[in-house]
Amino acid sequence: MKMNRELIKFYLQKLTMGRGVNADDPMSDVGNFKGDIRTMQSAAAAEGDLDWLRLSLDALIANPGGRIQDFAGMQYPFTNDELVELFTYAFQRIWPDETVSAPGEEAVLEFVDVTDEEWAIMTHKEA
Repeated sequence: MKMNRELIKFYLQKLTMGRGVNADDPMSDVGNFKGDIRTMQSAAAAEGDLDWLRLSLDALIANPGGRIQDFAGMQYPFTNDELVELFTYAFQRIWPDETVSAPGEEAVLEFVDVTDEEWAIMTHKEA
């Protein structure tokens, strides 16, 4: 399935470039990112994109290989493992009753660049 890369970057940058990265050692306590997670969740909910965010986080956590760095932001040099840890924490806070997919069981997503109009057609949403 094709997923709008820029849409997911937009939401994940609220996490990877938010207040949490300003701590001396941001990954020493992922709790630093609670406010950023709420901001990301609220923004996605307001646009009706929570399901796309959930699918994307799940896919990136279960299968980060070669693509998770596309969503790292530019403020802090996250490693792949740190991104998996942070995205897992965010997933668990937003959807506490959901389980992250095991590798190979996630939705097969291809993150692609699409226009707003193309995305609206793909998702049957109004542009």
